[in-house]
Amino acid sequence: MALLITTATAAGAQTAGTFEITGFGRYTRFDDNLALQEGASGGGSLGFYPVTNLAVEAEASYAETHSNLSGIELTNIPLRGRLTYHFPVGGYGSALRVGAGYVLNMYRKNVSIDDNGFTGVVGVRWGLSPSFGFRVDGTADFVTNPDGNWTGEYLNWGAQVGLTLKVGGRSGKPKDRDRDAVSDQRDICPNTELGKSVDANGCAANQKDADRDRVNDELDRCDDTGAGEPVDSEGCSATQKDDDKDGILNSVDQCPNTPWGENPNSSGCAGSQRDEDRDGVSDALDQCPDTAPGEVTNYRGCSRERDSDGDNVPDARDRCPNTARGEAVDQNGCTIVVNEGDADGDGVPDKRDRCPDTPKTEAADAKGCTILFHKGARTVILRGVTFQTGRAMLTPVAREVLRDVARQLVENPQFRVQISGHTDNRGSRAANLRLSLARARTVETFLIANGVPQTQVRAAKGFGPDVPIAPNKTAAGRAKNRRVELNRTN
Repeated sequence: MALLITTATAAGAQTAGTFEITGFGRYTRFDDNLALQEGASGGGSLGFYPVTNLAVEAEASYAETHSNLSGIELTNIPLRGRLTYHFPVGGYGSALRVGAGYVLNMYRKNVSIDDNGFTGVVGVRWGLSPSFGFRVDGTADFVTNPDGNWTGEYLNWGAQVGLTLKVGGRSGKPKDRDRDAVSDQRDICPNTELGKSVDANGCAANQKDADRDRVNDELDRCDDTGAGEPVDSEGCSATQKDDDKDGILNSVDQCPNTPWGENPNSSGCAGSQRDEDRDGVSDALDQCPDTAPGEVTNYRGCSRERDSDGDNVPDARDRCPNTARGEAVDQNGCTIVVNEGDADGDGVPDKRDRCPDTPKTEAADAKGCTILFHKGARTVILRGVTFQTGRAMLTPVAREVLRDVARQLVENPQFRVQISGHTDNRGSRAANLRLSLARARTVETFLIANGVPQTQVRAAKGFGPDVPIAPNKTAAGRAKNRRVELNRTN
């Protein structure tokens, strides 16, 4: 039995072609007509399943006993052949057993008697593994015409308990109750919500918690939290938070109150917060970023030399001393002549166009950006909304475009929208799904921070490479598929 257990392959639950080997201990209660001593014995059986759940069984047991009348010792060896049907009640082939067949009751030692009769069995099989199980049976052997009429008809009862082993079998199609394409036998998460993407173990993101912070991976925006660190509802610890949403974690952010939309450096400080030449004028406003230390400057960060026309070129060097205030000038203080082209043909000069690649077929506003949901459109591709490669951090150009989108949404509160993120097909699908969702959430957060009411924006979604709008075979097609869309929901 031990040898078979170590060499057998896992068989399907009561499938056709399976052999089942059983060893058992038994207690037999002989009919009173036989006047034989009751007692314990042992035996074994071999079964074969020609079809699923129906078995042909051969069984034998051996018992030492004696006559209660004469004291003669004898042995009882019942040989049984029967058909049994198994009603499944659980995993690993657990079932209720019912069967009937033929019995040859042999009595030996000081006698030689063979009785033919009928046998029946009722029992239960409890599977402990795909091939190993536990069995409890009750048997009845009925003999109507004993050999030589040595006694009248009789009925022997028995109870037997044993271990059983299944070998071979033809497994059918594996079961997959939650329809996640992972068989129940391998599925660690057997109740996955229909439609959720799963890993090789059958688990979706909302069923996993990789960093064990008690926030499932689908909701967890900080998926590498250290063991034992307290986290918020988004799964982020204090060291992983970015309160000013500038892309720099609090733990290294030297400027924790960066204004929305400004591009910070690696220390978390934006131009409005830096003053590299220490002249008292922030880098964002400083038109003379290399002022010598200690030099007195004007509000533009430039040395306070006389500048009559306010063009930031001192009169001593200004060849055009009467330049109109606000005009762009060269190093000599003269107006720079700009050719106001319109590369994307949207009617807005390139100089003022914040969305320079708007298709000619789309209506644009005064800033050159697409007019949201023009003429009843339901979906708008946010052109110009780009991110740092492989990350969910907006580029400066994207921030300019999104400020215009936020303005249009605030001016049109009747629009209810949802942001969706999309990628091309390069890289793994799981990584692209996470990246597209992170980028969509970044856009959602930026719009809300720029005045769009939270009630106007539904939770963002990420579709990864699943919804392409162009073939992924070319670089141009992949570029079109890497996009963020604004979808109207009402």
